[in-house]
Amino acid sequence: MTGTVLTRNLRDTFRLRRNGPFLWPAARALLALAVPLAVLLLIDRLDLLPGAVFGALSSVYGRTEPYYRHARTLGAVAVGMVLAVAVGDVIAVFAGGTPWHEAVALAATALVGAAATVLCAAVKVGPPGGLIFAFAVGACAHLPLVAADLGPHLAAAALCAAFAWIVNVTGAAVIGLAPQRRAVAAALDATATALVARSDLAARHQAAVAVESAWHSVALVGRRHRDSPAHRGLVRAVDASEVLLGPDAPAITAEDVRTAATAIRAGDAVPELRPAGSADVRAPIPASRWRIIREVLRAAVRPRRAGSWLLPYAARVFVAALLAGGVADLLGIGHAYWAAVSAVSVLQATSTATSVPRMVQRVSGTVAGVLIGVAVLSAHPAVWVLLVALVLLQWGAEMTVTLNYALGLLFATPVALLVSALGAPADPAVLASHRFWATLLGAAVAVGISWLLPNRAWLSRVHTALARVRTLSAAEPVHPPALRGALVELHEAYELAAGEIRPALLPTESLLTASHEAYARLDAAAPHRGLAPER
Repeated sequence: MTGTVLTRNLRDTFRLRRNGPFLWPAARALLALAVPLAVLLLIDRLDLLPGAVFGALSSVYGRTEPYYRHARTLGAVAVGMVLAVAVGDVIAVFAGGTPWHEAVALAATALVGAAATVLCAAVKVGPPGGLIFAFAVGACAHLPLVAADLGPHLAAAALCAAFAWIVNVTGAAVIGLAPQRRAVAAALDATATALVARSDLAARHQAAVAVESAWHSVALVGRRHRDSPAHRGLVRAVDASEVLLGPDAPAITAEDVRTAATAIRAGDAVPELRPAGSADVRAPIPASRWRIIREVLRAAVRPRRAGSWLLPYAARVFVAALLAGGVADLLGIGHAYWAAVSAVSVLQATSTATSVPRMVQRVSGTVAGVLIGVAVLSAHPAVWVLLVALVLLQWGAEMTVTLNYALGLLFATPVALLVSALGAPADPAVLASHRFWATLLGAAVAVGISWLLPNRAWLSRVHTALARVRTLSAAEPVHPPALRGALVELHEAYELAAGEIRPALLPTESLLTASHEAYARLDAAAPHRGLAPER
């Protein structure tokens, strides 16, 4: 199975995919970066640029989340980003110029990168995960700072992070329920596919994943829109996605369901797909992410807890980043922290089968991006031109990174080069050489560590998830939200483990049997639910 997953992922390495919206998230990132840089240029304080850039880059997180959760996610990311900048700044001030400066900087980069990666994975924040946090520590740790610079530098990072938060959350007034509409439309599309292929377990599971995502989305609505006619219509549409898969489902064709999905996605009135007289359904209560974070922290003390599978993952990221940075330093590659950041980036892909394609994307995107960066810097443009180029390149990265990671790096790599050049001017060719070799080394070390240190805890996670599905399937009465969530967790755990564990060790037959039984129970329970239970 490992080879099969790896082969499939390699085939998809350079495939273009549209995963959610990109115009508005890219515009938010552009505005969050352009305004602070313009202010710094006007007040002649470009020495604060690195902190400002990293504060502004907090805007790239949670790009597809509903605004109710996005505001909280960005708040946490902003605080974390300022702390990462603070760690780097403190190292620069108190360790800069000492024999152990590089060792401390690399260790901090690896540690912050590993911790941020695991926390982002646990709460499912999504890309770029721990990457920018690690980059912030490494870059700021090498700035020429003195103690008096700490206050202004951290203030710039905090103010820019706050501005990025404001830019992102004010979109709620314009976008409204658009994220919920996309999630509900995706659930209806997946349901239509499952209706056509009722015996296909993969199609049924994709429908369950989409429905679970839609329930989470309609739960994450603020007071302004919650229980409005449009919101209640979306809640009923999600409920219909489950009812339609039951044995006594109303006579609605898959084409009717797809038509409804198209109307919802376009912002039209939500069609009624449930039979007349169906019981009312209320939106579920949003689940708290603090429970997940507490579980991860407790797992550090009690390794057999549910979140313990993340700890070996954190250790692997830390070891790979520290080793990559250390080897780069020993080989005399400048900006050795770039190698550590490259390792953290590759290991955002959580299994070996996905980290290899990630390495290919990172190296290929970096090679092309280095050429762009060298071309810009070799022209020796005015500072304001470099700032404009920086903003436009970051906008390009946000426009393309969801289409393909390599394409995003085509624009993101010059951003890193320009930030470094503005912070500490250097020969463009030398800077580009450092970036290329550090990226290549970090990516290779990350993949090597993945192969040498497979995460056996992921197999335990599969067995734990399988036992939970069996328990919930046997419960009387069945609790659909809990069972559906457990099925999503089981298949996610299995897909992850299949990227590293030998096929003979995977409980494939048990998973298929348990999944068929669980989905049969879900489908049988759907038409008799009445009010949707609180989640």
